[in-house]
Amino acid sequence: MTNSPVAEQQRSSTASPAAPGTQNLIPNSFTTPLLIAIWFAVVAGYVEAAELIFFQHLNSPAWARVMHVGKPILWISPLVDLCLFLPIGLLLAGVSRLTARPVLRVLVFLLGFLTAYDWLAVTGRLDERASVLLGLGLATVLLRWTRKHEPFAVRIWTRSASWLLVSVVLLITGMKAETWVHEEYATAELPAATNSPNILVIVLDTLRADHLACYGYHRATSPEIDRLAQEGVLFENAIAPSSWSLPSHASLLTGQPVHEHGWGATKPIPWLGWRHSALNGLPTIGEALQQRGYRTAAISANSVYFTRSVGLGRGFIHFEDYFENAGDGLVRTLYGSKFSHRYMHRSPKSAFTRGFRALGLASWLDEDTEGSGPFGGTFGVRKRADEVNRETLRWIERDSKHPFFAFLNYFDVHFAYGGPEDYPDPAWDHGAPIDEYDAGVSYEDHFVGQLLHQLDSSGILKDTIVILTSDHGESLGEHGLNYHGAALYWELIHVPLIISFPGHIPEKLRIEHPVSNAAIPKTIMDLIGKTADIFPGPSLAQLWEHSASQSWPDSVSELPQTANLVGIDPALKDKEPLSLDGNMWSAVTSRWQLIEHDKRGDQIYDWQADPHELKNMINTPDGAAARAEILRQFGR
Repeated sequence: MTNSPVAEQQRSSTASPAAPGTQNLIPNSFTTPLLIAIWFAVVAGYVEAAELIFFQHLNSPAWARVMHVGKPILWISPLVDLCLFLPIGLLLAGVSRLTARPVLRVLVFLLGFLTAYDWLAVTGRLDERASVLLGLGLATVLLRWTRKHEPFAVRIWTRSASWLLVSVVLLITGMKAETWVHEEYATAELPAATNSPNILVIVLDTLRADHLACYGYHRATSPEIDRLAQEGVLFENAIAPSSWSLPSHASLLTGQPVHEHGWGATKPIPWLGWRHSALNGLPTIGEALQQRGYRTAAISANSVYFTRSVGLGRGFIHFEDYFENAGDGLVRTLYGSKFSHRYMHRSPKSAFTRGFRALGLASWLDEDTEGSGPFGGTFGVRKRADEVNRETLRWIERDSKHPFFAFLNYFDVHFAYGGPEDYPDPAWDHGAPIDEYDAGVSYEDHFVGQLLHQLDSSGILKDTIVILTSDHGESLGEHGLNYHGAALYWELIHVPLIISFPGHIPEKLRIEHPVSNAAIPKTIMDLIGKTADIFPGPSLAQLWEHSASQSWPDSVSELPQTANLVGIDPALKDKEPLSLDGNMWSAVTSRWQLIEHDKRGDQIYDWQADPHELKNMINTPDGAAARAEILRQFGR
């Protein structure tokens, strides 16, 4: 029978005399176990952080689907491990003090196992039981080595622990300082900009247009957005470039269709960063505005597909994409994710859930379903609209010398629907998916209104162009789908688009002709009076200035083949043409929507007469003729 480390240590300490120089190394010592715990925690955290970054760069489905991480994980992982390892050191230090028994070998075995298990399990390549058994084996090896080199080991651990702790503090300080210095320097280097309006682009992730009251919805979901529409131009039939976040955001930044910028799917992250290689090197609206004296920022609540790590950071001096609140930082680490799985998603009546709320940690329970969660990993902690507002206002207030360009992503309409637990539900919310989706719209509308009111009260809004849109819509049961990114039906690409700049553009104007919201970069440059051939045209301003709808280009949406589908949508593979088994392409004219699937054939709908797209007219004379004309225009 294998002896436990505790029994082995007790027997060796009572049955045989210690070797010279090793007797009572830590008897009654309170600080030595704590220093050893610090050493193991920081080393374990640094290696874990390096592994997480390494596996994310591999970006291969053969590895674990870990949550996206950024450079802050280099200090977050050690801090999380300190929160776990230090109590163990504290407990054994107390045992040593009370019993006068040495605890070094017990401590080393426990910390050695936790460290080894951390490094093995974080890869996701090993079965849980294999990670545990290998961790126990490595801890045993470490214990045997420690018995032979006890004075040396203790001396190394205790003398270097404080330096390791200092390194974490310096890392936190250094990263914060680096970000601050970079942003201050980049802002100071901006050219002068005179009489240039501020620009605020608000992307309400996953918001379909037909669930806003100003687009004819029967529920009063959007009084604040409705008010914004009254102050500007509303495009009744705006079309998104794709039906999921990454390609659509790439088009919103470059003005280009998906096949031009190439960001139809995630790509391996370059080891030295994206630099100019992202988006096929195409210019972005942030870069164009920086060259004209604008300080630029992106504030993102989509912690996976609108981030710097996926290549969408070029052109932004400031980018808030990594949510560094305590709960979110915790679940991005191995032990944090284990803790989250076990304790952070229990029923509302559980003692743990009530305890979190009593401690003011309710936000830790607000899970973010984007990313690894649907694939069996850990759910993140959701960044809500109120936090997006705080980050935005904090950044705007830092500098009043330069006009700003702020590109915001709100994520509250995205699944799981509805506002946070402590936000009151609207009267219509009876728990059905559409009810909860609309509750999310109402919640988000409230905080968009709050942001605009705060900018107005500070005198900033009157000099600000406000553009509100979405990256894509959502299926809420139409065509059997319950999410997005699987197809290009009308409910997935029909998004809101409102432009407001009172005194400079018309108010209470509605434009019916279909347009692509990828025209936003060109339109921004037009509105600030700067010609820019770097973005494809035309500018949306032509539709209210010259009524150019007769010559307006048809709107294109693209959906490259992807396995990034969740929920029950993949089960419809053989019933509906989906991106799961082929590339998809769509064109919207003033009457028709043609949807191509490169393996499952074409569909065409009269979206004016059939807005729910229930009747595929591909085999009718009108539909066939319309298809042929659309394909001729696009040279397909």
